[in-house]
Amino acid sequence: MRLLILGGTKHLGRHLAEHALRAGHDVTLFNRGRTGPDLFPGVPRLIGDRTPDGDPAGLTALAGGRWDRVFDFSGFHPRQVTATAELLAPRVGQYVFMSSIAVYPPSAEAGRTEDAELLPPEHGDGEYGNLKVVCERAAEAALPGRATSVRAGLITGPGDPFGAFTSWAIAMAGAGTVPCAARPEQPVQVTDVRDLAAFLLWIGPGPFNVMPPPMTFAEMLETCRRAGGGTATVTWTQDENVDDLGGFIVQPRDGSEDGAFQLSGERARQAGYHPRPFTETARDTIEWALRTKATFTNPH
Repeated sequence: MRLLILGGTKHLGRHLAEHALRAGHDVTLFNRGRTGPDLFPGVPRLIGDRTPDGDPAGLTALAGGRWDRVFDFSGFHPRQVTATAELLAPRVGQYVFMSSIAVYPPSAEAGRTEDAELLPPEHGDGEYGNLKVVCERAAEAALPGRATSVRAGLITGPGDPFGAFTSWAIAMAGAGTVPCAARPEQPVQVTDVRDLAAFLLWIGPGPFNVMPPPMTFAEMLETCRRAGGGTATVTWTQDENVDDLGGFIVQPRDGSEDGAFQLSGERARQAGYHPRPFTETARDTIEWALRTKATFTNPH
């Protein structure tokens, strides 16, 4: 297949590009050329800038070319997605938009599917989740029946630049005491970036919650300790976490938002998503982070 990746040099985009190239597909990257400029030598790279207002001047490199599938990993604003999707619509077969589980309103309900209620759509200065709802609709409006929205939450694995999971994993692979304000029984779902990339390559009509079965926070931390060979112990606190990035995945203590990490991923699994054992994700992520002395940034 001829694939266009909007991004392709950071986390999910990088894994997808690697996976696609190993499988023998023709890959083209479109990005600003700032991150990983030395990655993928020989792969065509189109340089541009997708501004929040959808300024077409930043998309001129996309004016030519045809692709079977485009993957949008850098669309966060509705005008941005509209401008790109409308420009590419006559020349691509399928538009895969990377959305988020943030499109669902806070809830304690477990097992919500892709047909569950979404947040109200908002333009302009709307919250992240509201904007993603509008972006999903913008992609579908530009390519009716050919746009697939992918909803994931906590994505990690080797190369994870964000730290919401990896901060916990590294701490548990060490020694000493790890403070945690999550309830031990709080649910959490951790999507391995490699499994997500493999699924995206052959994805069909969606939308999809690409989410593995949930586990408890206590199970996540203990698995990280064992996978990393650590001796750390957890102190369950009221308000202190390993760090601010790790606190990103801690839910309210009253359980009112526990449904965020209890979404049903059955549709994706039926369509070919195969989540690996979490022990493998934890082990490989810890090994990578320690070997590279990784540093992290806020995902949003």
